[in-house]
Amino acid sequence: MGRLLSLICLLLGQALGQAEESLPLDQYTLAKGPVVIGGVSQNASGLTYHAGRDSLFVVLDAPQRIVESGLDGSLKRKINLNKFDDTEGITWLGENRFAVAEEARGNIVLIELEPKDGGVSWKKAKKLNLDIKVNTTNGLEGIAYDPLAKRFFVAREKRSPAVFKIIPPKPESVAPPTSILMSLAGRGLHDISGLHYDAKNERLLILSHESACVIEANKYGIETSRLLLRGGKAGLSRTIFKAEGVTLDKRGTLYIISEPNLLYVFKKAKPQPQSSGGKGSK
Repeated sequence: MGRLLSLICLLLGQALGQAEESLPLDQYTLAKGPVVIGGVSQNASGLTYHAGRDSLFVVLDAPQRIVESGLDGSLKRKINLNKFDDTEGITWLGENRFAVAEEARGNIVLIELEPKDGGVSWKKAKKLNLDIKVNTTNGLEGIAYDPLAKRFFVAREKRSPAVFKIIPPKPESVAPPTSILMSLAGRGLHDISGLHYDAKNERLLILSHESACVIEANKYGIETSRLLLRGGKAGLSRTIFKAEGVTLDKRGTLYIISEPNLLYVFKKAKPQPQSSGGKGSK
């Protein structure tokens, strides 16, 4: 039913002239993995890519920590998140700035990590407290950032999983952030475990570990492609268990992490050369 709804929405978008070029996710295949992420033994919970450092940043929910990794999963450094709680998502904002999602608190915590920092304080960080109803079993499970519109996307994990656009208040304002339900995005998924926003193509990637897939949604929330994370699909020998984070690098390579500490690397498959159709030699 979910796939049928997505197809109907895609056709509707085309009819309205809203169809755009897709990534497309269904052409991606496993290039490497699973590999163990250096410095992580358990609870890998969120993932983002820092284009300036060409690094992956993995957030753990216990202990509360960020691990900077090479694109091959090798350890670069560990950063302690002092007094943070239930950290389930991370996104790069530009330069040395990041945002971390705290699941049950319903917070977006804004932090700055200099290249040699080994820790960051929750008390000193700015927080955006959201008005989305969350709790310890159904909270914020993913976060992404649109650097052009200066807004966030966050996901509520399950029991009507949903994606919300978050518009922060102006710097001088004391008003709370504005939360807007993103229509259609996430429909048909059993849960949402991670997000990534591709600003170049205005695409939101939505990861679901229970549905074992990543879907690509356009700016209207309409699905445009899907990557299946099941054994026998996309070069996978077995289904990815508990996929928790997703991101794209500047080359278009796709990265997925899963609990407890595994990294999967996907690349767009090269098109197969077509036969010339000419006459064979006699």
